[in-house]
Amino acid sequence: MKIEVIVVGKLKEYAQKACDDYMKLLRPFTQIEVVQLKHVKATEMNEIALKQEAQEVLNRLKESDYVIVLDQNGKDYDSLSFAKHLSQLTWEKSSIVFVVGGPFGIDSSLKNRANELLSLSKMTLTHQLAVVVLLEQLFRAFKIIHGQRYHY
Repeated sequence: MKIEVIVVGKLKEYAQKACDDYMKLLRPFTQIEVVQLKHVKATEMNEIALKQEAQEVLNRLKESDYVIVLDQNGKDYDSLSFAKHLSQLTWEKSSIVFVVGGPFGIDSSLKNRANELLSLSKMTLTHQLAVVVLLEQLFRAFKIIHGQRYHY
């Protein structure tokens, strides 16, 4: 099972440090990679920029990838149900790709390509925090899947 997290935009130092920490924790459970793509410079919400960012992400995807796009209107899970869902996906799919949009969100073409939309919270999170929260929840899910303690 391979998991890839594609994030549009470069992570700031605090987020990169947290991601590095979670990547170390996740490696015993799964092959995982965080890929940072350059976000298109725009001073405000710009449909052309969103389409360009989406195209960069789409160019990285393989047809066989199971794509989960983070979106505030996506399905929300508690930790136990997310772990159950992830466990099922790891049996059925060879690779899962999570996509975290940039500062201005995600173009509809990416949402249309997605196999599912996932919400981490009803609140809006920066892409910096979203990738950290996602990695933390993936780590927690794998602890649950492997019957290990996940509350600290």
